[in-house]
Amino acid sequence: MDSLIYAAPDAETLSRLRHIAPFAALDQKDRDALLADARPAVALAGTVFAGERQRGKSLFVVLEGTVSLFRKLPNGRRCLIEISDGPCLIGEASLFEDRLPPLEAQALNRVVLLELPASAVVRCLRHSPAAQLRMLGYMSARLKRLIAQIADLKLMTGPQRLAHFIIMLLERGGDAHSARLPFEKRTLAALLGMTPESLSRAFRRLGGLGVSTASGGDIVVADIEQLRKFIETEIVA
Repeated sequence: MDSLIYAAPDAETLSRLRHIAPFAALDQKDRDALLADARPAVALAGTVFAGERQRGKSLFVVLEGTVSLFRKLPNGRRCLIEISDGPCLIGEASLFEDRLPPLEAQALNRVVLLELPASAVVRCLRHSPAAQLRMLGYMSARLKRLIAQIADLKLMTGPQRLAHFIIMLLERGGDAHSARLPFEKRTLAALLGMTPESLSRAFRRLGGLGVSTASGGDIVVADIEQLRKFIETEIVA
């Protein structure tokens, strides 16, 4: 697996930190101190980073790109936890609780990021109550997303979870009829708590509702409202 490709710090990349919670709450002095040891890097698609090697050492700020966050199980398999688009943070939980098994990250496309020393981040948080609140808010929002994801796994069937994902994909892209799948179908299956075979069956089920797939990962939807009714009707029933 490829390693991170580190680059020389440049003002434009470093300045983007001020737009990302909780670092937007830092004053210029604290932000400059944090950026003094920042390491800009690029992760090519497939690169795995973070995890045990950086536990308690580094926090990663994803500026651009998409990453999958997973945990390795004792049998060597991966348990996919979340798919995140930049901007996002990786490794923030280990700043406060080092007994938790660390999450690893894999770049699903080209990812631009900053690696920040964990000690520098903790020092800045200690100096800035506003940054502490921003970090708490960020972690709370992530927890709520994961709770909602668990609820979907418990309440929805496989085809419903797929329909819900497709609706979110269409809404994010601003097109009610087509969207590009941002990662491989096997990654989608893991995200939805399904096997690749059950995902294929779910796509076939949604085919009767006007959902089709094209070459290159495009998903075409004839009527997004029909998908919404499918989810709501099945849950109520």
